[in-house]
Amino acid sequence: METINAKIIINKIENSDANWLYDHFSDYFQEVSSYKELKKLLSAYNSIRGTNRLYKHLHINRQDEYIWFDTDMETGVSVILNKYQEIIGLALIPIKHSHTIKYSKYSYTIPLQEDWLVYSGGDNELLNYHYGYKNQRNGFDFVKIKEGFTYMGDASRCEDYFGYGEPILAPANGVVEKIVDNIPDCIPGEYNTKYPKGNYIIIKHARNEYSMIAHIKPNSFKIEEGDTLMRGQHIANVGNSGNSSEPHVHFQVMNKKDMKVTQTLKVKFLNNASPVKGDIVTYTGDNVLLEAENHLSSFVKNIGITIRHKFKS
Repeated sequence: METINAKIIINKIENSDANWLYDHFSDYFQEVSSYKELKKLLSAYNSIRGTNRLYKHLHINRQDEYIWFDTDMETGVSVILNKYQEIIGLALIPIKHSHTIKYSKYSYTIPLQEDWLVYSGGDNELLNYHYGYKNQRNGFDFVKIKEGFTYMGDASRCEDYFGYGEPILAPANGVVEKIVDNIPDCIPGEYNTKYPKGNYIIIKHARNEYSMIAHIKPNSFKIEEGDTLMRGQHIANVGNSGNSSEPHVHFQVMNKKDMKVTQTLKVKFLNNASPVKGDIVTYTGDNVLLEAENHLSSFVKNIGITIRHKFKS
């Protein structure tokens, strides 16, 4: 089996070597991809990019993701390889920058105990697949990993995922505005598009400031609507309900409780932490510890599977 590394991949992309890239697509990725469109994409990308640098190499569940940004943060590349060194994902995009960032009034902690990996979070679509949707743009997804895996045993069993059933904590003081419960967990790899958020909670923290936590385990809520919460209080447990491919937590702060019209706020975390995809975050009392990944480090870990739960049917 041919060994592919970051240097080889970005060299082929920068030289618009569509033949090599397409030949290294998996069979399925070739079926759903057009060679002609790949050539157009490479040409368009290379006409605007600057000098690339490797931002992250993410490896987990036997898959690798490489992310590059150019030095001016104007373009980005993401390539995902499966365990057979086949390309199963490719994105070449211009980076959109928001000039009107609205921050939360309050400071928050992550709604989880111990170490969790930020699977999705950041200020562009390569780091945060929620970014294209105003009602999710500044959201986060967290998963629990151990030794490079999110599970041990049977990947089709929720109970075999390290994060499943773990406590969910109140991210700040507030009042429970809404709880949705009794939606069953999905089998990992299957999706409930009818109820995309699954079981979830909305907490009011201030006027026009709410947090929402989704994909909660059914019948695990420890509190009720109207209850007053304290930061760090155990409120429920991690599940896999809704449009979710494996047990994880979605967390966001927003200006309205109605998901159809809300806009997310950029979360101010305690300790001025600013986690993005690939970082390990830890909640310890009134602190958020952030183990940010250096792009030169070989230890980087992140999710190589696709977690999808767009909150649209």
